Amino acid sequence: MRKQFHQMVKLHQNQVFTLALYMLYDRAEAEDVTQETFIKLWQRMQKTDEEVKRAWLLRVARNACIDRFRKQRPVSHEVPEQADWQGPQFQLEQDQLGTWLKQAIAGLKEPYRSLIVMRDVQQHSYKEIAHTLEMSHARVKVCIYRARQQLRKKLPETGLA
Repeated sequence: MRKQFHQMVKLHQNQVFTLALYMLYDRAEAEDVTQETFIKLWQRMQKTDEEVKRAWLLRVARNACIDRFRKQRPVSHEVPEQADWQGPQFQLEQDQLGTWLKQAIAGLKEPYRSLIVMRDVQQHSYKEIAHTLEMSHARVKVCIYRARQQLRKKLPETGLA
């Protein structure tokens, strides 16, 4: 069971951490949420089906972030640090559009923020997102469409249009 757990951590830790980082905009808080998520996985390791573990992990992490929102101060809209600053990705993140996108995503309310991160940043399928967030496929598509519209409306404000 330990080996299976370590494989799951290695396989999914970056996605869980990145989701938490984009939602919380605080590296320490994102690390705490990631750790709490994997503690819950350890406790439920035998109860959770292998095929739904990633969806379950992301749902647990998202819910933990939302719980922290409810308990904490207003959310800061600072640009988050990226989980991995290596190679060409570092240069891309420094680009003005990358900075704008992070700030624009930070300005979205839930569930739009989670949906944009999961679909456009982490490249999950609509089906995976619907399963993870326990939403209908149609509702996921509508919310992502609305979130993207909100992002487009902010584009002229930045001078990038």
